[in-house]
Amino acid sequence: MTGVVERMLGGEERIAGRLIPDASGRFVWGNGVVTMVFEASADAPVRLVGLSGRGMRQVDANIPGEPDAQPIVELRSSVDGGGDNRLQLAASAAGLKLRFVKAVLVSPPMDESMGSGPNAKPMDALAIVQRDPNGDGPLVISVFKTRTGLSAVRTYTMLHDDDEYPVEAVSSMNVTLPLAAARLDDAQTLIYSGESSWDLENAWSCQPLRSTPLRDRDQQINPGMSSARFARSSSSTWSTGEYQPAGIVEGYSEDAGARPFSFMWQIEHNGAWEWEIGEDDPGIRVSAYGPEYRDHQWFTMLGDGNDFVSVPVSFAICGGDWQRAVAEMTVHRRALRRHHAAIQGRSDVFDDSLLRVVYNDYMNTLWGDPTIEKELPLVEGASKVGADVFCIDAGWYDDEDGGWWDMVGEWQPSCDRFGTMRLAGLIHDIQAHGMIAGLWLEPEVVGVRSPLAKELPDDAFFCRHGRRIADQGRYHLDFRSQAARDHASAAVDRLIDEFGIGYFKFDYNTTPGVGTDVNVDSVGEGLLEHCRAVQDWIDDVRRRHPDVIIENCGSGAMRADYAMLGRLDLQSTSDQADPLVYAAIAAGAGMTVLPEQQGNWGYAQEEMDDETAVFTLTAGILGRLYLSGFINRMDPMRLALVRDAVTLHRAVLDEQGRLMPWWPYELPGFKDSWLAYGLRHDARISKDLFPDVADIIDDHGHCEYLAVWRRSGVESMYLTLGEGAHITQVFPDPAHPEHAPNAQPWTIEQVDPQTVCLTAANLDVPSARIFAVTYGDDADAAKEAEKA
Repeated sequence: MTGVVERMLGGEERIAGRLIPDASGRFVWGNGVVTMVFEASADAPVRLVGLSGRGMRQVDANIPGEPDAQPIVELRSSVDGGGDNRLQLAASAAGLKLRFVKAVLVSPPMDESMGSGPNAKPMDALAIVQRDPNGDGPLVISVFKTRTGLSAVRTYTMLHDDDEYPVEAVSSMNVTLPLAAARLDDAQTLIYSGESSWDLENAWSCQPLRSTPLRDRDQQINPGMSSARFARSSSSTWSTGEYQPAGIVEGYSEDAGARPFSFMWQIEHNGAWEWEIGEDDPGIRVSAYGPEYRDHQWFTMLGDGNDFVSVPVSFAICGGDWQRAVAEMTVHRRALRRHHAAIQGRSDVFDDSLLRVVYNDYMNTLWGDPTIEKELPLVEGASKVGADVFCIDAGWYDDEDGGWWDMVGEWQPSCDRFGTMRLAGLIHDIQAHGMIAGLWLEPEVVGVRSPLAKELPDDAFFCRHGRRIADQGRYHLDFRSQAARDHASAAVDRLIDEFGIGYFKFDYNTTPGVGTDVNVDSVGEGLLEHCRAVQDWIDDVRRRHPDVIIENCGSGAMRADYAMLGRLDLQSTSDQADPLVYAAIAAGAGMTVLPEQQGNWGYAQEEMDDETAVFTLTAGILGRLYLSGFINRMDPMRLALVRDAVTLHRAVLDEQGRLMPWWPYELPGFKDSWLAYGLRHDARISKDLFPDVADIIDDHGHCEYLAVWRRSGVESMYLTLGEGAHITQVFPDPAHPEHAPNAQPWTIEQVDPQTVCLTAANLDVPSARIFAVTYGDDADAAKEAEKA
């Protein structure tokens, strides 16, 4: 195996040194913010015995270590399954046989340079090599990467064997949480997890550990690791179609001697995944996987040059509550996006895509039935309210008035829908109004009635049992196939070259099930290889067209993972057409998606009352305002209201890249009568990552934003905003009451130095407002402005 590790890590020149365990078998690695203490011994696999992050007491090699800390990797094979047959993914027999070989420091490749912006340094890495000393099974390399200033780590596992060896599961992350170091126990633990079904995305909830299947038991009487677990998983390629590939464990206590902390993770994969929380003896373990055999029919046969790399998983750890963990993950997600932009060669244009306001003609408007008569007035209206992009949604290729579903694939403009102007004329009109022209596209499918279904070979599609897989009149392209990728690339290139398209909405409404059985060891392996090929295809498109903005949409937000969002510009957060429900989706979106990527629909209409129009626009202003609606039918007063929303949104965009999601009313519930979501500075993060901003905050105060929705119920909401906070309504703008005369300002009462009471102006209908929250000199200036 000489040279295998170096080859798998990118070459001998990438090896920057080694970490040698001390006399106790301990070695320490980190970036000065996050610190990890590992322990190697002759009779156990490598374990993570200490972990700390921003705001926590930094661990070192002399700490007592977490009791019963679990191995850093789990490995299962059909020839060597579980070390305990009660456990499904923990205590793997093959994993328990692993022993420390070496730990090497790995320098990043040149293409990981971050370019300009925060965290400009590339990722440094630690690779821990293990193997069964008897020579059975594969060489296992656990890779950990972090970036200067972040309290987050990205991790995955690499496998190699010269001989054939079937792998049925391998963890990307297996972390024992530092409860003992925090002076906390299992009963002081909360779990946050998210559900995500169609039109009901971002439904996060919190429950005590002991309210999950991990119920209390007496470990003195019943020693050993429990077979109970709290688990979430996905199948196929709607990676967020049922549950979120992310979660949080918070250790809390009001005891002055405790050290509260939070740990958040996300699986960065656009296919099948699983994570679970298990109880050690004692302690809490979080494990994260890509596909595995039991749930996803995945296995791979090592040997004969077939190395394997698991899907990446990122985790963030910090002192404090769950909101601080979300803030740390937010910073990591931003760094991940810049990392991908650098690899794609898009660093110079990356920031431009963050400032565009998009109008899309679909939601509560044309519903996929565009015609020239309908579109031209919408283009005029979108231009009047200040949109930067006009996206023509589904149907622009449909000549059969309904064939848009099972005739797709050629992506040629309809000959019937756009009259003598044709699609080219409509796009020219969009561009003449100073907007970027966009098109909806679903590049991964071909309709069964499309001519392309006959032209492309069978191996361009997902197949099982010798036949193409069909899903409601559609075939799913297999991006492992060069023919499939060439077809998708040709369609994108042609639309850009022929029409000057500068924006794509990549939709994804069809999934291929468990996978394909063509040229693979397992159907799950075929699915994994396809998902990775999709990622590579996106990277290739972005290298060739760096200026083009690409939206990620998957039947709403059914594929809103950070394998996709790390590469694409914004995310349609839902297909939800009811603004009352959309408020909950928008309020919870910051748990899952960066604020600057949250494409939250604002579909105001002329026939709406003022309160409803304000309510729907509020959903988008603190994210990415994703306009729709019949703007052409609006009177000057309603147009002015939409323009006010766009103006405020642009002010938010100027600060958004340094602001963190904020929930002053705790985690939003899908049925809550009142919802509150905002954007704020995190002083600890700003001090380390944005020192110039931190200095400004210290000297002059700062401005934060808060959206509040009242859907029903009592007239008032009490919010704790912090010492010295001053709150001012900014939308609808009280300076222009004529833009929404029936949406009067809410009453703001300062209850005490930290608490305000907001009272809705109209209790007969749902309503919403956006507020600026200022501190320090900004607050004083705001008060003086109000007096004037």
